[in-house]
Amino acid sequence: MFIIRKFIKLLFNSLLILIIAFLLYANIVYYVFGQITLAVIRGNSMHPLLRDGDLVVVIPSHTINLGDIIVFRNDREEFVIHRVIAKLECNSKTLYVTKGDNNPFIDSLSIVYRKSIECPNAIQVIINSTSNKYINYIHRLLEGVDRGIDHSRVVGKALSINKIIIKITGLPIHS
Repeated sequence: MFIIRKFIKLLFNSLLILIIAFLLYANIVYYVFGQITLAVIRGNSMHPLLRDGDLVVVIPSHTINLGDIIVFRNDREEFVIHRVIAKLECNSKTLYVTKGDNNPFIDSLSIVYRKSIECPNAIQVIINSTSNKYINYIHRLLEGVDRGIDHSRVVGKALSINKIIIKITGLPIHS
């Protein structure tokens, strides 16, 4: 009985330390980046990286790079979290082409993204990495793509350290 009590107390204290560490971390992020947002993942479009119920820290960002995971508003004003797979340079504006890691198609071609900005003479900047085994697939997917998401629709990007997304997994999901 004594061992069980000791184990429960140790477990409780460990959990408390983790919560305090996360709150300190969130305060540091807030101090450095300004406003932070916590996003709960719904659906499986970013599976296996992000799963239904994962919690992600979203920070405002003026610079979005290829491969970043961003949160943006779609045409229905719903928040979506997907990866930037290309940028379109159009009339001194940067538009982002996004795709869920687990989705077969890019977002710009979906009926939900018809308000994305069209730019027929866009110059595409695509993820260019020999280590990316899907690079040929992405090149084929982007043929003829001339629309993207304007920066004004972007809320921020998922906080990452060395390309590793900071997330909390295993949260209970309630509908």
